[in-house]
Amino acid sequence: MKKIVTLLLLLFIFQINHAQVIIKKPFAAELSHPELTIDQIAIFPDSTVVSLTVVNNADSNGWFCADKNIFMENLNTRQRYYRIDTHGIPTCPATHNFSRKGETLSFKLIFPPIPKNLNSINLMEDCNMACFFFKGVILSNKLNSDIRLFNLGMEFYAKNEIAQAVECFTRVVEDIPANPTHVYGYAYYHLVMIYNNKGDKLTAGFWLNQLKTSTLPNKDYFVRMVKRDTGME
Repeated sequence: MKKIVTLLLLLFIFQINHAQVIIKKPFAAELSHPELTIDQIAIFPDSTVVSLTVVNNADSNGWFCADKNIFMENLNTRQRYYRIDTHGIPTCPATHNFSRKGETLSFKLIFPPIPKNLNSINLMEDCNMACFFFKGVILSNKLNSDIRLFNLGMEFYAKNEIAQAVECFTRVVEDIPANPTHVYGYAYYHLVMIYNNKGDKLTAGFWLNQLKTSTLPNKDYFVRMVKRDTGME
């Protein structure tokens, strides 16, 4: 039995190492259960494996299960890819029962292959009670990395650690991808605001010009924000 378990583990590791794409801890635009997180999404030629972890927040009688009608949804075409298998979690109405508050359960949901060119997907549970969803899950390690960097910059900014915040925001806008999120515009905005508040109009103007000449599709929105909050044109 031990040899069989070891062989299955090695096979799973081999499969993960040969995934076409592995997205680590992707962000979602909207989610239903803060205690449920996506650890990674591994995209293979013949399947898509979503690894998740749930934390039990119930003081007693905590439980979790995976409905048979869980699907990934293509945001562009609305095509649905229903789960074809699971690992580490019962299918409802069978449940995993937690023994204590704070206990975690890690599990995997297996879906058919999804198109390579998707920028984001929805992960939805279609059920009758306490259904979970992740909307707008980002399928780009570059975008996810820049969101983390922007959030770190905001943490520094909130603590008035301005030099560290500037470093983070500057790194965010160094390389803007083809399908940018809102963090790039806000990074430019905060750079302008930081230098304007310092009285360094020259550097504030530099970053405003970088925003104006950027490839951001919604840059006019952020230019208007700068004008509203600083009077800069």
